[in-house]
Amino acid sequence: MRHLARSLAGVVLDAYFSDSRKRRAERELREEIRINETLQRIGAALAAELDLDKLVQKLTDEATALTDAQFGAFFYAAQNEAGQTLTLYTFSGAARETFERVPLPHSTSLFGPTLRGERTVRLDDVHADPRYGKDPPYHGLPEGHPPIRSYLAVPVVSRCGKPLGALFFGHAEPGVFTERDERLVAGIAGQAAAAIDNARLYRASQDARRQAEEAHRQAEEARAQAEEARGQAEKANRLKDEFLSLVSHELRTPITAIMGWTQVLATRECNAETRARALAAIDRNVRAQMRIIDDLLDVSRIITGKLGLSQRLTDLGDVVRAVIDVVRPAARAKGIELHVTPENPAIPVFGDPDRLRQILWNLLANAIKFTPRGGRVEVEIKRDEGLVYIIVRDTGKGISAAFLPYVFDRFRQADSSASRPQGGLGLGLAIVRHLVEMHGGTVTAESAGSDHGATFTVTLPLPAEARDTCHDGESKTGDYRSEGSPRYAAAVEHVPRRT
Repeated sequence: MRHLARSLAGVVLDAYFSDSRKRRAERELREEIRINETLQRIGAALAAELDLDKLVQKLTDEATALTDAQFGAFFYAAQNEAGQTLTLYTFSGAARETFERVPLPHSTSLFGPTLRGERTVRLDDVHADPRYGKDPPYHGLPEGHPPIRSYLAVPVVSRCGKPLGALFFGHAEPGVFTERDERLVAGIAGQAAAAIDNARLYRASQDARRQAEEAHRQAEEARAQAEEARGQAEKANRLKDEFLSLVSHELRTPITAIMGWTQVLATRECNAETRARALAAIDRNVRAQMRIIDDLLDVSRIITGKLGLSQRLTDLGDVVRAVIDVVRPAARAKGIELHVTPENPAIPVFGDPDRLRQILWNLLANAIKFTPRGGRVEVEIKRDEGLVYIIVRDTGKGISAAFLPYVFDRFRQADSSASRPQGGLGLGLAIVRHLVEMHGGTVTAESAGSDHGATFTVTLPLPAEARDTCHDGESKTGDYRSEGSPRYAAAVEHVPRRT
């Protein structure tokens, strides 16, 4: 009986231990399945993320949660746009501000092997490890670092064996991290290494694509600029050819007239009336040619920066009266009413009287030239807040909206054909603008369109001592009209430049 009891007890114990081993094996199997499923889930999530910054943050968050760490961090190396290597990091389980006050880890005897990708380090109590606290400058944790007892550091190494970074986990209590945690994090680190490699390759490909697109954009811009430059060069050549043709025509016309009348005088007996007519025609065409040459010389001086001014206090009223005297015969010949407001302005300005007369003459000559018979040309002088305005209005053919932006450009005319009814080189208004700007002023053009007349406004600054001068001609700073009067007669004799 006793033997039978012992046999039965042995069978029961064997069955119990066998069942216990079976249950333990089943638990271990379920744990392995759970670990594999967790690794697969995390690996799939990491593999699907191609943004490197989001990837490393997701890696840190998942690994910190799995190990029940109070905080986790991932330190990794990256290159900035300048090619410099930087140590970057992500945190989980603690506020980022907590770690931003703490210096970055360096290759100490405890953390160095993991940073170099050599091995994993897991400690139940870091304070009990003989390596802890041996390295300067902190000899342990730096000030402000969260307390650590349990310590786990796992390297992340690429497929080619290059260290990519290190995962670091800490807990204030000892003995928190188990062998299971170490295996889990090591598995995640392997998957993370592949995902980081892929993310870096993706970023490199994106950078290469952006660089290629930028290079293509720059090439397209360069091509467009080259096309524009070629178009501008072709346009400049066309304008040059048109200008040379125009100059030839404008110079040939007075020369032809001079030669014709010279031959008449040389080959025929002329009465007094014919002789006077011939001499007047020759004089008129010589003056026309002089004006063309003067305009060309002025443009040359403008381009080379050699056009100067002889400035002094000048009565603008004298300038206006002198120019009106010159252009009145031409206006009367076309039946154009010429009106000045006020009739006797006396406004001192600081400028070159010859160039001021040239400005006004060009504007009035243009107005008379492009105003049909029986039209009206007005000159208005007014002042306001330290400025004087010279306004020239006409009821002529006007300026089209398409040409108005170019009206002050050199060699530009609305009609540049040789058969156009009005002559000129298209230089007068360009010279006007340059001379006005040399006097510190501005000039603008307005027109409602073709056949609606045009208005040109010259704005000049008044000298400080003349800003209280009245419109009625009584100046508080004296009468400047006598200063330049001897030259006005010369201005009438030598007809100013024309458009």
